[in-house]
Amino acid sequence: MRQLAIMRGVNFGLRDVGTPVLWFTVHVSEGSAALQVLADEEMKTLLKNAGCYSITELEGKACWVERDAGMIAFKGFAKI
Repeated sequence: MRQLAIMRGVNFGLRDVGTPVLWFTVHVSEGSAALQVLADEEMKTLLKNAGCYSITELEGKACWVERDAGMIAFKGFAKI
């Protein structure tokens, strides 16, 4: 099911994977959120589609997520 969400806690770094990644949490409702970790092409595509100068501009941005069997996955930005 496709739902609207808000991006929070946007960061960039190595985390525990040893390669540069972009990570953030998508908040669907007050009690429902999921960490998203993107690397390589997924990260590049997200940054290009965001059209932002800095990752800090992603904080609070509306986005679409797909919810299925307990999983929440970022799908793209919402144009509000």
